Amino acid sequence: MSFTVAIVGRPNVGKSTLFNRLVGARRALVDDQPGVTRDRREGEGRLGDLSFRVIDTAGLEDAAAETLSGRMQVQTAAAMAQADVVLFLVDARAGETPTDRAFADLVRKSGKPAILVANKSEGRAGEAGAFEAYALCLGDPIAISAEHGEGLSGLYDAIRAALPEATAQAEPDEVPDSAEQDKPIRIAVVGRPNTGKSTLINRLLGAERLLTGPEAGITRDAIAVDLDWRGRHLSM
Repeated sequence: MSFTVAIVGRPNVGKSTLFNRLVGARRALVDDQPGVTRDRREGEGRLGDLSFRVIDTAGLEDAAAETLSGRMQVQTAAAMAQADVVLFLVDARAGETPTDRAFADLVRKSGKPAILVANKSEGRAGEAGAFEAYALCLGDPIAISAEHGEGLSGLYDAIRAALPEATAQAEPDEVPDSAEQDKPIRIAVVGRPNTGKSTLINRLLGAERLLTGPEAGITRDAIAVDLDWRGRHLSM
């Protein structure tokens, strides 16, 4: 049975690094500068014998709805609504912060099963910060290092515990014989900044899937979306 995992948290806690680790490729931009991820990014994740849809999100920030940060938060809320389980990431080296506490409340209000993940837990500083995460009242923190691939067995166990029915029948993927015939048509939408690329894709999808606005350069990395158009499967 398939399920969806959303990765959320404040900026620069390692959400995109964990996303890349789960999908097994550098699909999302990673940088020391906070706020690199702005749109939702989706991919096929694997962890042990579990296969699932994983969503990378923009960093949660307290901002007015009309601002770019506010519109990014709307995208994150949409990801949580779509998810079966939410991975709430904190930076163990930074310890618990007021921003973490504020957005832990949002995760609880989503009503979705939540797993508290203390990323960057390698070393003594990370170990101490992971213990601080208990104060967020989201259960036992799972100490991991997404960059080094440490602690993922604990995350595996936590996902199985959070979604016992969805993970009970996890089996290796089987590719049907007709898979080659069902491959989507791949389309790239390119152009200089602020020419309306994301607006075009949203129009085709019939939903505000990608962030848009008057600011140039809102989209920073390639985002893949699927579309059924007149009986044909497109990947853009």
